Amino acid sequence: NVFLLILQNVLIVEDIIGTGRTMKALLNSIKKYKPRMVKVASLLVKRTALPDGFRPDYYGFEIPDLFVVGYALDYNEYFRDLNHLCVINNHGKAKYRI
Repeated sequence: NVFLLILQNVLIVEDIIGTGRTMKALLNSIKKYKPRMVKVASLLVKRTALPDGFRPDYYGFEIPDLFVVGYALDYNEYFRDLNHLCVINNHGKAKYRI
């Protein structure tokens, strides 16, 4: 029930933020319910060339603007079980394309 957000402190936890468009849209939707405070935490934040890119309140690591997999991040359901993060290049994306 989204009405439970009224006058509450809200913490949104995200795995990765790229352009930030999705997060901006989510925050605009949440504002309608008038929470007391909204903060965003993300494990990863991509360095993008966008001047208006979203920056979370808290983040673990800043990474290059590349496609990363591993540590629960996948590409077409592959690589999610890796215990590290790595970049998948175009050759890798082509090989695991569905």
